[in-house]
Amino acid sequence: MSFKRKEKGGKFELQFYSGYKGDETPKAVIIGTRKLNIEEIISRKRVLDKKTGKRSEVFMCKMEGEIVKITKPESGEWEIFFSEEK
Repeated sequence: MSFKRKEKGGKFELQFYSGYKGDETPKAVIIGTRKLNIEEIISRKRVLDKKTGKRSEVFMCKMEGEIVKITKPESGEWEIFFSEEK
């Protein structure tokens, strides 16, 4: 599965379930005026980039029947990658 289409933090908004740790789990993505609910969290990982030493949090989600990858690097700017496969 390849992830090519990308949205950066300034072009969308994420809504979260906020537990005792703050923004824990993404629940919806808002792009423009369109709200897309996340139907399922398929996986959640913390990833260490061995080249840079930076960590990021990666969520694989099902949203509107499509698989998306949501990442949050240490910089704090969320990114969404949409699957090219249907």
